[in-house]
Amino acid sequence: MTTVPPASSAPGPASSNRVVDRAVAAIEAIIAERGLTPGARLPSERAMVAMIGTSRGSLREAIGRLSAAGLLSVGPRGTTIAAPLAARWAEGTIAAPLGARIAADPGYGRDVLEVRQGLERQAAFHAARRALAADRDHIRRCFDAMIDSHGSGDAGDEAQADAAFHLAIARASHNAVLHSVMSSMFGLLRSSISDSLEKLYTVPRTFEQLSDQHRRLMETILAGDAEAARDASDAHIQFVETTIRGIDEERARQVRAAALHAPSIPQDRQKSRS
Repeated sequence: MTTVPPASSAPGPASSNRVVDRAVAAIEAIIAERGLTPGARLPSERAMVAMIGTSRGSLREAIGRLSAAGLLSVGPRGTTIAAPLAARWAEGTIAAPLGARIAADPGYGRDVLEVRQGLERQAAFHAARRALAADRDHIRRCFDAMIDSHGSGDAGDEAQADAAFHLAIARASHNAVLHSVMSSMFGLLRSSISDSLEKLYTVPRTFEQLSDQHRRLMETILAGDAEAARDASDAHIQFVETTIRGIDEERARQVRAAALHAPSIPQDRQKSRS
């Protein structure tokens, strides 16, 4: 349990600031330790006071600081909810600039796939070793939601559900740093998946293949087979990367072929236009 020493009965300004600083650190630790994702509720104020060992006033001031920083938001009944998490720094300094670059040059999407492979294979490996019953249930629910989303006809919803499934695996790894990094990249992950699906679904039976890969990944994690889970994650990303590369190469070939057969403009007409 994360605790901070209780404040003295009559603290001065400097002492009060230190108490609030410790309360802020304790709240951030609770978010990381519990693997709370954006939208998840924090414990009640009473529970937080007991967990941290501080006063309600100091707790509320700490929540106010974190709300101002964009980490927390306060609901209509005063319930605090985890917004973009402890990886806020990474989101602002890494994910957001990369998002702009990817939008300008789709070639960066291949870099995202390489990073995904490195992160997700580790997440799968450790999730298979460390997942608790609640983690396994969460992974199952995310898998079912991902399969159901395919029939919605909304590519954005499908990409969101797919990203949530992979984030559930990262959460089950019980590695706070790995989960925080992947949480900070949630927007990039969702965009990467959306762009990938747009291309992949031009190939027949791709949904069935992806579903089988995701099911295999889930089943190896639920079975606690860490090596097989890591292999399943690698196979999934490699399938996506190889298939997209083939699609891109075929499209480029078609563009070249179209340019080759396009009617040329006679030299005298080109001169008359200049």
